[in-house]
Amino acid sequence: MREVFAGWSPELKRTVYKQDFMETDGLKRVREVILLEVYNWLLEGISFIELSEMEHDQFREVLDKFAEMGGEIVYTRKRQGQWMINYFMLVETGWEKNDVRRISMDILIDKYG
Repeated sequence: MREVFAGWSPELKRTVYKQDFMETDGLKRVREVILLEVYNWLLEGISFIELSEMEHDQFREVLDKFAEMGGEIVYTRKRQGQWMINYFMLVETGWEKNDVRRISMDILIDKYG
């Protein structure tokens, strides 16, 4: 996660991200954003999500819960009024949580073998 400057490039017809404000000449609607780098399972590669301050705060809350409880962080977009916003939620995985230090190998083989 990093703070960068984002602006619309008329030549490339897409949003471009720059580290330094001086590099934003020729870009339109330049703004400071938080850029989150994530692994996209659908595309099997790295994707970037542009976050507002409110979305960043919501992501931090979910990340703190993830650190405490585990699970899986899921990203979606949802409508809020006339805008679409980034939304993160924590879901439980289908895996059972076991303390492996207290389970004998015989029990594991019987249960999963």
